[in-house]
Amino acid sequence: MRVAISFPPFESAKGIPLLSQNRQYQVFSTGRSEGHGLVGALNRFVGDNATVIFPVLPALAATLLQRHGHEAVWLDGIAEGWDWESYCREVELACPDLMMIETKTPSAPPLYHAIADLKARFPEMTIALVGDHVTAFPEEPFLFCPVDYVIRGGQFDFAILNLADFLEGRDDLGGGVFWRHDETEIVNSGEEPDPPVREAVRPHIDRQLAKWELYAYRNGNFLKKGTYGWATGSTSADCWWRRRVPGGPRRGGGGCTFCSWTSMLPTWSVRPVDDYLDELEQLVDLGVEEVFDDTGTFPAGRWLTDFCTGFRERGLHKVLMMGCNMRADALSQAEYEMLGDSNFRFILYGIESANQRTLDLLNKGTTVRQQWESVKWASEAGLEPHVTCMVGYPWETFEEAKRTIDFTRETFDRGWINTLQGTIVIPYPGTQLYAQAREHDWLRFDGPEHWERYDMREPVLRSPIPTPEIMGLVQSLYTSFLTPRYVTRKLLHAGKSRDHFRYYVVRGSRYIVGHMLDFRKGQLEGGDAGAAPVDTGVAELPARLFTAGGSTAPIDASLLEPAAPEAVPAVGAG
Repeated sequence: MRVAISFPPFESAKGIPLLSQNRQYQVFSTGRSEGHGLVGALNRFVGDNATVIFPVLPALAATLLQRHGHEAVWLDGIAEGWDWESYCREVELACPDLMMIETKTPSAPPLYHAIADLKARFPEMTIALVGDHVTAFPEEPFLFCPVDYVIRGGQFDFAILNLADFLEGRDDLGGGVFWRHDETEIVNSGEEPDPPVREAVRPHIDRQLAKWELYAYRNGNFLKKGTYGWATGSTSADCWWRRRVPGGPRRGGGGCTFCSWTSMLPTWSVRPVDDYLDELEQLVDLGVEEVFDDTGTFPAGRWLTDFCTGFRERGLHKVLMMGCNMRADALSQAEYEMLGDSNFRFILYGIESANQRTLDLLNKGTTVRQQWESVKWASEAGLEPHVTCMVGYPWETFEEAKRTIDFTRETFDRGWINTLQGTIVIPYPGTQLYAQAREHDWLRFDGPEHWERYDMREPVLRSPIPTPEIMGLVQSLYTSFLTPRYVTRKLLHAGKSRDHFRYYVVRGSRYIVGHMLDFRKGQLEGGDAGAAPVDTGVAELPARLFTAGGSTAPIDASLLEPAAPEAVPAVGAG
């Protein structure tokens, strides 16, 4: 069977969507974004600088399909830059029997329209939807488009192989697959995802099949020509932080309450160290110079020690840079030095907030002191820490949100962080945060007619901070690097090599301008296009909601009261 792994392009005046391999959906301003005058000129300056991320799970799906007797076709219309008609011509040329499309909440409505058009053009082609939005709402797509199958869960690499085998009469369907039985009834193979795991260790990704070079350059995680890796095993994936939310479901639903992958991948496993090192050697042979491992949190403990030892023994530290996601509480100072000795460079922390009660409400499991210590230790070990921070929480005051900006400004100034990503917190359906927001009436808008507004261009949650000020806070995060010491250091750093100059000066300036445009206040209150959208509050949903863990975790009411300012931990002057 010929199976297309596909990301249809969809037109947006806002910019290019960052869709796959992404726990927080975002739209990036580009030269094609709508805007006049100064905004238009700045969009043109940003140009084609939107981030595109190598989609690891879809690439694993393509690899598995190819290994098990099917023919996989890679059709990423977003990364290719195709318009709709060009994309449809490529589909016609590929002539797939089955197409897999991944969706997130803001992309669901345009993808429903895209599927309707695709089914009208190619009525014999079977279409299956996967992703975190349809894991939360597996029956919703059937109400809005002629999709054939919906697959719940994050192991959709194994699930799409199982579906292809089923359609050829070679296997029974595993759990978690939904389809329309007739015009009125939607049936399933079992509500809980349970695809047959066909391989004990996930295969090494066929990078040529998945066109890895499409994603090798336009990515702020890479100083050099790069790609993505994954340290996770075959029984699940993503992040090992899955602590139960206090008072919440006992099975599933653990981890950070805002993370959309807690519903997709509720359990954790890790791949053998030697298998991963074998794949990294193959990537070097392919011409890869830098690998960012996008496991939600890179494995720690003995696995990490064995990995770094093997990485150095094989000489990989001489030819390959590594990067990874990390938790602020995961490593000791000595372990950061071990990463530095192994040629790790980019290390990404989900800081989220510099307020302890916010970290507690998110079930983050870290402390503000650990945030300061971790970036200090990492930078002193020669790594280049990148932090992600969010504003727009329904419980944070303006003064509390400013503490997060103060954290980034101070750590930039001390040389403890190198770059950052600032965003607005979005409660994606299926997460504990979304369920809590519905229960506590925190949603400004909700439901299918508003899913496209969950694109991080405005707050979704009610907040004591006015919406324009939230947008200004995100912009303040992006300008918090503007301290004399930081700017001087980076200008000197940019002179180290052509790669450093391109990264910090050419690409860096475009990223900063692009993100300032992403969160400009002019797009609010109808500033760009007519009347402002109406806030409607919590909606009556047209389809069943599947929340991670199956129920809503309670919130400690005492944590909803504003807290007194916290002193900056005494972790050294830098």
